[in-house]
Amino acid sequence: MSNCTTGITRQATIKTADIRSSFLDYFVRHDHKLVASSPVVPFNDPTILFTNAGMNQFKDVFTGQRKTDYKRATSSQKCIRAGGKHNDLDNVGFTARHHTFFEMLGNFSFGDYFKEEAITFAWEWVTKTLQLPKDRLYASVYETDDDAFALWEKIAPELKNGRILRFGKKDNFWSMGDVGPCGPCTEIHIDRGPQFGTGPDDVVNGETERFVEFWNLVFMQYEQQPDGQVVPLPRPSVDTGAGLERIACIMQGVDSNYQIDLFQTIIKAISELTHAKYADNKTSHHVVADHIRALTFALADGAGISNEGRGYVLRRILRRAARHGRLLGSHEPFIYQLVPVLVAEMGAAYPEIREKQDHIQRVIRTEEEGFLRTLETGLELFDKVAKKVKASNSKIVDGETVFRLYDTYGFPADLTEIIAHEYGLTVDLIGFEDAMSRQQAQSRKGSDFKTTGAQLAKTVAKLAEDEKWSFHETKFVRGHMSVGAMVQYAALIDDSVAVILDKTPFYVESGGQISDIGRIHGDGLDITISELVNVNGYYVHIGQFAIGSIELLRPGIHLTAELDAARRWDIMRNHTATHLLHAALRQVLGEHVKQGGSYVGPDRARFDFSHHQPMSHEEIRRVEEIVNMQILEGSEVLTDVMPIEEAKKTGAMALFGEKYGDTVRVVSVPGFSKELCGGTHVQSISQIGPFMITLETGIASGVRRIESVTGRIATQMMLDSKAVRTQAAQLLGRREDEIIPAIETLKETVGSLQKELKKVKSDMFSGGGKSLGDESQIGPLKLITHYFGESDKDIMTGWLDTEKAKPGANVVVALGLTGGKPTFLASASTSAVNDHKIDVGAISKELLAQFGGRGGGKPAFAQGGVAVDTNPDEFFSRLKAMLLAKV
Repeated sequence: MSNCTTGITRQATIKTADIRSSFLDYFVRHDHKLVASSPVVPFNDPTILFTNAGMNQFKDVFTGQRKTDYKRATSSQKCIRAGGKHNDLDNVGFTARHHTFFEMLGNFSFGDYFKEEAITFAWEWVTKTLQLPKDRLYASVYETDDDAFALWEKIAPELKNGRILRFGKKDNFWSMGDVGPCGPCTEIHIDRGPQFGTGPDDVVNGETERFVEFWNLVFMQYEQQPDGQVVPLPRPSVDTGAGLERIACIMQGVDSNYQIDLFQTIIKAISELTHAKYADNKTSHHVVADHIRALTFALADGAGISNEGRGYVLRRILRRAARHGRLLGSHEPFIYQLVPVLVAEMGAAYPEIREKQDHIQRVIRTEEEGFLRTLETGLELFDKVAKKVKASNSKIVDGETVFRLYDTYGFPADLTEIIAHEYGLTVDLIGFEDAMSRQQAQSRKGSDFKTTGAQLAKTVAKLAEDEKWSFHETKFVRGHMSVGAMVQYAALIDDSVAVILDKTPFYVESGGQISDIGRIHGDGLDITISELVNVNGYYVHIGQFAIGSIELLRPGIHLTAELDAARRWDIMRNHTATHLLHAALRQVLGEHVKQGGSYVGPDRARFDFSHHQPMSHEEIRRVEEIVNMQILEGSEVLTDVMPIEEAKKTGAMALFGEKYGDTVRVVSVPGFSKELCGGTHVQSISQIGPFMITLETGIASGVRRIESVTGRIATQMMLDSKAVRTQAAQLLGRREDEIIPAIETLKETVGSLQKELKKVKSDMFSGGGKSLGDESQIGPLKLITHYFGESDKDIMTGWLDTEKAKPGANVVVALGLTGGKPTFLASASTSAVNDHKIDVGAISKELLAQFGGRGGGKPAFAQGGVAVDTNPDEFFSRLKAMLLAKV
C-alpha cells in the first residue's frame, strides 16, 4: 500500500518492535556484540543528568579507561533528553518528532572499523533491509570532513547529484556534554515530500517537518576536556545513533512519531481517561503520551522526583503532563493509570518497568495529587497578580513574577501565559528567561564536580602521553593489606607527590566504596597516601612525604605499599552489610526495592533505594533483625568470577550506575544475597559485628535513604545506649525495663505543673492579682506599658489582652525577655483603631528601628524585637512622643 503524502512504501503491519529487532539482528550478523541498554539514570557520571545517547555506557571504552573483549557492539538504548546540553522538553508536543524519552538504535566500533565500513553498514540497512527509496535520501557531513564526503560518493553514488551536503559544528559535530568523547558526524535525512512544505526553511537540517534526520553516524575521534581542550582519543571509533521512533514513523507511513503503534495505544487510553477527543487537542495528548514514558523509565531505573537536579527535571515533566491533562478536561489524577498501558506495550522489551509497575504508579499518583493542589493554588495566586497588574494600569505581567510562580509554586511559564491571555494580559517572557538564566548560572556555579584528585589525574594522563609510557597497568592485589611493589613513575604535582606502582593493595573508589588510605615506605622513604585515582588503569597514589624526597623516589626501586588496615576492615564490614541490607529490604518492603546509589566508608554506609513511602518503626526494626540474624549465622562470603550473562542467570543483582565488563565478580552470601560487585568484603559475615540503622529518610519522591553502622562504631553506640539506659533508670529510681512508662508519667506530671504555673502567672499579671503597668493619658488615648524582665510570651500576651479589653481607647505595650531574647508586643483596642485611626503595626515598625530592632504588624497588633541594651524607660518615652504627635 502506498502513502500518497510521502511517496514512501507504507508498511502498516511492521511494528516498532520489529524494527528494533531488525536493526539489532543485522549488526549481530556483522559480528557486533549485543549489549543491553544501560539505565537512563547515570549515577556514576556527574557530567550528564540522564543517559542521552547510546554511547554513554561506552564512554570509558572510547577514552581507553575500560577494556572489553569485543571491538564491535550494538544496542537499543533508553534515552532521556530533558535537561542539560540536550534538552528537547519544551519542543515536545509541538513538533512531530521531539521526545523527552526515546530509543536510540546504535552500532559501535572501538578502534575496529571506521568511516568506510560505518557508512556502508548504514546505507545497506537503510536501503536494502528497510528498502527506503534512495531518491528521497540525503547525507550531510561536517564541513571539513572531505573523507566522509568522498566515501558517500563512492558507497552511494545515487547521492552525487547534490544530495551530499556540508554543515558546520551546530549540525554535524556531536558531543555527549560539556566534557567527554566527541567528533564530526554524518547524518542520513529523508525527504517526506512537498506536502510538508516548499518554503525556504524546508531544507535539510531545517526546523520544519519536511526533511527528517533519522541516522546520526559519529566518528568519535576526540575528547572534550574540562578546561576546554579537545584532545585525540587513543583509537578512532564509531558511534551510531538512529532514532527508533523516527524510523518507525517513516516505515509506517504516518505524519508524526505520535501516530506510530507505540504511541497510539497510549493516546487511545488518554482519550478514554479524560473523555477528550484526540482530534480536538493533539498537542496535549502528545505531551502526556511522551511524558508518561520518560517518567516510567526514569522511576523504574531508580530516579526520584525532587526539587533539585534530575529529580527537579522529572517534577517539571510530571507537572507539564498534569497541566496538559487539565487542558484535556481532567481535574483528577489520571496519569498514573497510563503506566499499565505502557507496560503492556513495552514491558517485553524492558522488563524492569513491569517489575517496578506498582512503585511507579504510587510515585506518580502522589506527585500528581500534589501538583493538582498546587495548580489550584497557582490559579488563585495569578488572580491576585492579575488584579495588581490591572491596578497599576499595565497589561504586562513582569518576568520576575512569572519566574516566581514557576520556581516557587511549580507554575509553568506557558500556563501563566495562557491564563494571562484569558485576563487580557501579556507576559514578559524575555524577563522570565533572564531570571531563569540567572538561576541556571548559579546552579552551574554550584555544581563543579572536579576534585584535586581529578586534576592530578589529568596531569598524570598528559605526562603519560607526552613521555610515551611503556610500563603496564597497576595490578590490584585483592585480600592483602600490604604488598611489595615496584615504582613505575613518580612526580611532584603542585604540593603533592604522585606515585604509580606495578601493583597495590589500595582499593580505588568505585561502586560507592571509597578509596583506601595508608602509606608507601622503604629505605629512607615514607609517604602518607591520602587519595587514589585510576587513570586509564594506572593507579595514582597521591600523598605527602613524611620522610624522604622526590630524588629518592626513582622508577624501579622496590617499596612496601601498606594501607590503613583498621580503616579497611571498617569499610569491608559496612560494604558486606550493605549487601545484606539490600536483601533484607526486598524481603520486608517488596521486590520493587532497587539500589539507587550508595556510599561505603569506614564511618558509615549510605544506601539509596526505590520505595514510595517512609518506612515504619516496625519495618526498620524488622530489617535490622533480619540482617543481625544473618550475621549471627556466620556464613562465608563467596566470590566468583564469571561471564556477566551467566552471572545474571544465577540471579545476581547488578547494582545501579555500575559499569560492568563481560566478566564480572559475583559476591554472595549463600541462600540470602547475590550481587555483582568489585569492592572489598569480609570473609565471613560474622566479622561484621552488630548492625544498626541510624537514619531513614526521603531524598526524593519514590527514593528513600538509609544510613547504617557496623562493627566498632555500632558497638560503641550500643555501649553508649546502655550507659544512657542505666543512668536514666538510676535518676528515675526505676528498673531499666520500666524507663519508658516512668518517662511518660514524668512528662504528664511536668506538663500539668507547667499549665498550672502558667495559669498562676497569667492571673497574677492580668488583673487576677495586683495590677501591673504604667498608665498615661495621651489625649483621647490611654497608653499602658510594662517591662516584664525575664518572662514568658504567653504571659505577656495574656496581660495585653486583659488591658486592651478594658473600656476606652487603649494602647497596650509590653517589653520583656523571652528565652533571653528582647521581645516587644503591642496591642490596640477597637476604639483606638476605629475611632482614632491608631495603627500600632506602623508605629512599631518605625519605633523598633530606632532601637536597633525590627518588626511590625497590623493596626490592632504588632510584635518584634529590639537590641539587648535597650532602656525600657527611654523606649516607652519615645513611644509616648510618637502617640502625642498623632493625636
